[in-house]
Parts: sequence; C-alpha cells; structure tokens
Amino acid sequence: MENKNPSKKIHPSRVFFKSDGDRINFFNTLKVKFGTWKNFSKIFGIYKSKLERYRYGEHSMPKDFFDEILLEIDSEKRKNIENSVFFKDHGWGRKKAGRITYSRHKRIFEIGRKIASANAKPKYHFDINMPLSPELCELIGAFIGDGFTNRYGGNYIVQFTGHSVLDRKYFSVLTAILKGMSPNCNPLLSKRGNTLRLTINSKEMHLLLTKRFRFPAGLKTYTVQIPDEIVNSGNLNLINRCIRGIFDTDGGVYFDKRKSYKSPYIRIGLQILSRNLIGQIYNYLQMQGINPTLTRKITNLQVNGRENCKKFIETIGFSNRRHLDKIENLNL
Repeated sequence: MENKNPSKKIHPSRVFFKSDGDRINFFNTLKVKFGTWKNFSKIFGIYKSKLERYRYGEHSMPKDFFDEILLEIDSEKRKNIENSVFFKDHGWGRKKAGRITYSRHKRIFEIGRKIASANAKPKYHFDINMPLSPELCELIGAFIGDGFTNRYGGNYIVQFTGHSVLDRKYFSVLTAILKGMSPNCNPLLSKRGNTLRLTINSKEMHLLLTKRFRFPAGLKTYTVQIPDEIVNSGNLNLINRCIRGIFDTDGGVYFDKRKSYKSPYIRIGLQILSRNLIGQIYNYLQMQGINPTLTRKITNLQVNGRENCKKFIETIGFSNRRHLDKIENLNL
C-alpha cells in the first residue's frame, strides 16, 4: 500500500477534472476496464477510502498515479481522458500565502537558508556526458522497456517498474549498473500490489534521459525508439546491449507444448506499441543472422525455434534471471 511516512513522500502535480461529468466518465471507464473497485485497488495498491475520495471529487489525484492508470487504458480513450483534465502543482493553494510570509520575514528566511546550506549533505552525481558503455546502453534499453521519468515541481524522478517477485533479482542488476555510474547513489526499492518500483531521485539522471537521449518526460509508449546516439555509434555491441535491456523488461521466453511438437517449441517474444522501435529491433536482428517474425499489427516480434533462439541468446542474451532460468537447462 502507499507509504504513510510523510517525510518520504514526493509531492507531484495534482490532476483536476474539467467537470463532474468528466470525472464520472473517467471512473466509469476504469470500472469497465478492471471489473470491480476491489480488483482496481489490488492492482494499484490503493486503499478503498482514498479511492472513494478520488471518485467523488473530494481529493485531487497525484499526476504520477494518474499517469500510471493511463498506461492501462487504450490509446483512443486515453486521448479523451487527457483532454478532460488539467494540472496544478502540489500545494498550489499555499504558495501565495508562502510568498506573503517570506516578504514579511525575509531576513529570518535568509539566515535559515544559509544554515541549511552549510549543513547540507553532498548529493550523489551522475555525469550527463559519461561515455557510451555497454552498461549504460543496457540501462537505456531497460528504460525503454519499463522506465519512466518526469519532473514534479522541484523533484525529478526516474523509475523502473517490474513484477514484485519475478523481477526482484533483475532490479539488483539495474542497481549495480546505477552504482557503477554513481557509487554513492541510493536507488529506492518499493512494492505496491504486484508491482516493484526502483526509483532514482536525480535531476542529472532525468536530464541524461530527456536532454542527451531525448526521451520525453511522462508517457512514451507509442513514440519511443533506440536513441540516435546509440544507433549512430555504429557499434553493434552497444546496440545489442540496448536491445538486451528491452527484452529483459518487455520480452519473454515461451514454450509451445502442443502435441504436434516432439518437444516443447521455444519462442522468444517481444510486444511493443512503438512501430519505429520494433522496426529497429527487427532490422538489427536480421542483420546479425537472426530471423524474427512480426504480427500483422507490427506490435509483436517473435524469434522462433531452437536454432534461431540459440543465435539470439549468443548475440543479444539476457540479464534478467526470470528469462535465464527458463533457458539454462536447454543446452542452447
């Protein structure tokens, strides 16, 4: 459930509906999508009482929670919902009073600011211009698959999400990569429902992703692709490590056990809504002798058969234990 310790909360922008009708339509859409409010509460890890305050318009909703919900809504309905809301910074009602208080007691505030600055602990540092490396490219791939970044007031968040059980070991891999870039960084691991989150509160990491690699802040589902800097490097090792990060987070290993096969038929699959991204991956796999197939909607890529999957594992590979455990006894 949600963290109840106020000292550890990050206060994002708040979501307001343009009318009561818009709010009612939004929650009706959620009811149809998730079946029951009990099921919705379980998936998103929210108490019934808090959900009801959102439903009845008693409280505004945090934007990061709103964005998380939108990820589960189909694109057409999502556009209508986004047009029915507007945003305000957290504490917007207190800011005017705060400015008045500051103007009356400016000298006291300045003294306190100097004391706080002198006692502040040094922050960890991410070098925005760090050289491209296999580890950085793999992290970028993981971000493409299951990452999110945004700014909420003065707070900058970079977050990776995964399954609370199946991806726990993989988050240790991501943490090790982050600490390799910034030894003093302290990624925060939290669990809500069946979702595990790895959060880095860092303006520099946010800027590395949004300014250097040009990922959009907020939702990126339909437009994301392998960044130009990695593509233009011409280094297949770096490109493959980025693709590995994508498969670690958004891919899977499957076995077709129908009787028509003498033994379980292995498939490595990837489902992504960005056509540009899936086209990039398809081309790079083909270039290296791996023969993937695409669905008609071009959102699902598969590597089929033992020899094809063996080539994939030798060329791209996995770092996520949930995938490695499935293939380690196959002698590929």
